[in-house]
Amino acid sequence: MRQRTSYPKPFKAQIVQECLQPGVSMASVARRHGVNANLVRKWIPAYRDPQAPTLPAFVPMKLAHPTQPEQQIPISIELSFGQKKLTVKRPSSDPDGCARFVCELAL
Repeated sequence: MRQRTSYPKPFKAQIVQECLQPGVSMASVARRHGVNANLVRKWIPAYRDPQAPTLPAFVPMKLAHPTQPEQQIPISIELSFGQKKLTVKRPSSDPDGCARFVCELAL
């Protein structure tokens, strides 16, 4: 049975740094050190520059509500009662109030 080779961390880090140089072939660096290029590819994410900033996959953002009346878009609800229509406009700054209003109409 073949035993896996374990490489020291400084050795891995050195190879990764060499591979990250512009214009350098990862396969040639791996070959020069006697390591499989696919193995070196696996090392790269773990041994990249730890100082390099990493961005999270999701960045939560808090959206501000419009503060000026001309920026507010009203919520418009149109209800039909046979031949007649009733249109209700509510400020978009109060979605909870609008939901309560619609629930009260439904009762």
